[in-house]
Amino acid sequence: MVCGGARTERDYLQGLKDEYRNPSVTVRVKTETKSPLHVVETAAETYRSSDDAFDECWAVIDVDSFDQKGGGIQSNLTHSIKFAEEVKVNLAISNPCFEYWLLLHFRDHAGYLSDYKAARDKIKRYVPNYDKSGIRIGDYLSGVHEAISRARQRDERQRPPGKNPNTAVWRVVTQMVPPPSI
Repeated sequence: MVCGGARTERDYLQGLKDEYRNPSVTVRVKTETKSPLHVVETAAETYRSSDDAFDECWAVIDVDSFDQKGGGIQSNLTHSIKFAEEVKVNLAISNPCFEYWLLLHFRDHAGYLSDYKAARDKIKRYVPNYDKSGIRIGDYLSGVHEAISRARQRDERQRPPGKNPNTAVWRVVTQMVPPPSI
């Protein structure tokens, strides 16, 4: 798994891995922040060059992180999606940001989010000390299954998919966590 964010995605996904210790799931998280296409290329190269036999490879991308680094995000994203299909890399794109995924652990949210700060401010209602440079997985564990359900419903209903707000992180997380107990 290769993440486009410097810390947040890595800390969250590593925290899930450590918490659930699923022996059938191996998670290796790398960070690459140049562009969506570079994240996908890095994921594909890591997947191809690994000595381990992985069933899946994922690229986790925030739209807003790359949008702020200078235009052309839509073109780069479109090319990245096409390339990911060619090289068999699964995508978990969040629009505008990974923090939208975190917010879904606490509540449903369908309204437009302008950027990371808007999402962060909403998260702080539930995690007052939220700091993207140090995610504490314990703040989110009780809401993981609710976040999966909320994100899945929104992601599968949207046409075209990926409109703000949206996240496909639920797709990779369902591979990492056990189903909810009934």
